[in-house]
Amino acid sequence: MLYVRQLKEKPSQTRIDQLINVALQQEIFAYFESNDTKTKWIGVGSTSRIYPDKSNDRIQEVDDWYQKLKKQFPSKIDLNDIAILGGFSFDQRSAHGMWGPWSSGIFILPRIIIKITDQSITITEIKAHQFSEQSLADTLDEMVLMTHNKQDLIDFSIEDLDENWDQQVDDLAMTIRKSNILKKVVLGRYKQGRIDGGFDSVAAISALRKFDQTTYHFIIKIKDQTFISATPERLFMLNGNDFSTAAVAGTIGRGQNKLADNKLALQLFNDAKNRSEHQIVVQEITERMKNFTSDMSFDKTPMIIKNLTVQHLYTPITAKIDDQTNVFQLLKYMHPTPALGGLPTNDAIKIIQEMEARARVLFGAPIGYITFSGDSEMIVGIRSMYLRLDQFLMFAGAGIMPDSVGTEEFKETELKFKPMIKLLEYLKGQTNE
Repeated sequence: MLYVRQLKEKPSQTRIDQLINVALQQEIFAYFESNDTKTKWIGVGSTSRIYPDKSNDRIQEVDDWYQKLKKQFPSKIDLNDIAILGGFSFDQRSAHGMWGPWSSGIFILPRIIIKITDQSITITEIKAHQFSEQSLADTLDEMVLMTHNKQDLIDFSIEDLDENWDQQVDDLAMTIRKSNILKKVVLGRYKQGRIDGGFDSVAAISALRKFDQTTYHFIIKIKDQTFISATPERLFMLNGNDFSTAAVAGTIGRGQNKLADNKLALQLFNDAKNRSEHQIVVQEITERMKNFTSDMSFDKTPMIIKNLTVQHLYTPITAKIDDQTNVFQLLKYMHPTPALGGLPTNDAIKIIQEMEARARVLFGAPIGYITFSGDSEMIVGIRSMYLRLDQFLMFAGAGIMPDSVGTEEFKETELKFKPMIKLLEYLKGQTNE
């Protein structure tokens, strides 16, 4: 039996900022913000959490844990206001020791969950034991007193981990050209580094919002481990029977001004290699969706979506799903998309595991929230960084096709590293002002 109490408030920017600032200074928290900024989920503390066993089916293991928790909630509680937050590992590959218990993923049922929409703020507290006489409002006030003094980021160092990555790309492109099976493989590279000082999550989220308001913002922290993402890519959103996803594949940089930016967008739109890569992703996603719907809708011509350092070809896809399909089944159908894995999926994943120097874990993986009413929004953990104590790791990948050129793909991945590098530079600059 879980004990639950809730209160609702009218939203105001002052109150929202206060709740975010308090939550993101705790030792354990999770934060999700939609790409339109209208929906936020904030979790503080941990009533229950799970680190899936890397030797088992990690999605099924979390599903079983979720179902057991669901049975423990009181019957009169609105389950749409309660969610688990976290993410699965990209695959079942054994991870580099730096990831520790997160190797197959991490999900939290927070002790306090704050759901923020345009209409309301709902604050829920969940405990395994009965509440004391202290009210939920007083508990929130106590949280303010529990905040930690932030540590400024004084400096950081960074280095590439993948020597001759561009040559690897050229070799892989030749392998794809010679293959009668392979169509695309998403190959990643890594940067690692150290920070001197601390990492201020409140300042980090504030900075990412200033940099780019068109991306999702996600961060999860458990004591000395933190993962942060400013991803443009949604894996899927499920609201009742309404399902939506998108193909995001094909990349070019941003221009110095509006005219130059639009010229690059037109170049991307007309580029045969990028259009082919994008169409492969659209075809594969819609083929997978036939497992759970016969009612899907999408435009045959892609749009352009613009982010901080790059712009992508983008095709939204919507559908109505059947009543028998739940979010965990959708995860098994939809992850990994060809935008992060390749085609055919199993062959591409095998090559990724052979060629990439380390396991991706949360990089490129499904992250987000799942409510106990079954609604969810899962995003893809790219444009991201993982920190543990004073060390950090970054990942960027590129879709390798038969005509890919290593030097060009290297330039593309450098652009994809920029959001997190710019974040560290910003936090360092704040300290030195």
